[in-house]
Amino acid sequence: MFRQEMSRVYELLDLITDPSEPCAYFQDFDNSIRDEPTKKKVWFAREREFQQLDSESWQFLRNEAQPYLVARDARRGWHQLISILNQARAHNYLSEEGCIGIHIIPKSKIDGKETPDIEGMLNGMQILCEVKTVNISDVEANRRKNGGVGTTVSSLDEGFFKKLTSDIFKAKSQIDSYKGKGKVRSIVFVVLNFDDFLGEYKTDYFGHIDRHLAVNPFPCIDIVFYNQRTAFHCGVSMQNAVVINETG
Repeated sequence: MFRQEMSRVYELLDLITDPSEPCAYFQDFDNSIRDEPTKKKVWFAREREFQQLDSESWQFLRNEAQPYLVARDARRGWHQLISILNQARAHNYLSEEGCIGIHIIPKSKIDGKETPDIEGMLNGMQILCEVKTVNISDVEANRRKNGGVGTTVSSLDEGFFKKLTSDIFKAKSQIDSYKGKGKVRSIVFVVLNFDDFLGEYKTDYFGHIDRHLAVNPFPCIDIVFYNQRTAFHCGVSMQNAVVINETG
C-alpha cells in the first residue's frame, strides 16, 4: 500500500521470510500504517533517514539488520533491530557536518577486536563514530510487558547515569581500538529512550544530563545526543554536548 513511498522500509520487510511468525517485525504493516497516523509518521521519517544513505551504506545496514528482523526480546521487543537502524541517523549527521568517504565499518572477525560503527574524513582528519542506544530501564520494560501502572518522574536516577557512562566508555574503547596513528576526532552518537514514553519531562531530562556532563566530562570525546520526536516534543540544546533535534 505504501511501498512506493517507503521503498527502503519495504526492502527490510521483504527480508522476512514469514511475516506472520510471532517474532517477525512489521506484522500487519500496511494496515497499521494506514490506521495509525503516529506510526505512519514514524516510518515515513525513518524512510527519509534511509534515503539519505548512499547505496553501499544502505546495503550494509540492511544486511546487518536482517537477523534482527525476527529476533524479538520478551521484554524489550526488537530493540537490537532499532539500535542497528539508528546508525543511519549518525551516518546522516556526519554527512551534514561535511564529512566525506563515510562508511559503516564491518565488525572485526578477530576475537576480542573492537570496532566503532562509522568512519569518515573531515578536513583531512579521521572521524570515528560509535552509535549507542540507551534503552528504557528494566523496571519500565517489565511494566510495559505486564501492563502495570507506572509513575513518571521529572528527574533521572542514578541507574540511568550509570548506564549512560558505561555506554560512553565502551564506545571510547571501541574507537581507541580501531583508530590509526594520526589525529582522530572521536564521536559518540547517543539515541535516548526515556522511561517517560510521551516525553513530557524531556526538557528536564536533557538539562539533568547537561549538568551531569559539566561535572563529569569525557575528555577527547564529542558527545552527540539525538532528541527523538515524541508526543510532547520540543527542541532542546546543551552546553556540554551537541543535540540533534528530530524534525518533521
